[in-house]
Amino acid sequence: MAEFRLELDAPNNIVMVMVVEDDGSEHDYQFDFDPQSGRWEFAERDLLERDFGEDWVEEFEEQVEAMIQAAVDGEVAVEDGDD
Repeated sequence: MAEFRLELDAPNNIVMVMVVEDDGSEHDYQFDFDPQSGRWEFAERDLLERDFGEDWVEEFEEQVEAMIQAAVDGEVAVEDGDD
């Protein structure tokens, strides 16, 4: 089963996704979210569902929504780059 990794660029309201398939091939995606409402859209959802199944996509969406909600709630540490 393919795996995914999520990263949040909170200052720019961007979620970055890396999907690694069983054969080792990698696919990168990114999409914006609204920092006030948490609303987001992922245009490639249907493609991922076709390739990996509905359950896989549901788990993916749950993790994306939790990450975005943490950012909206201010629970995500924002690095200022001055380290």
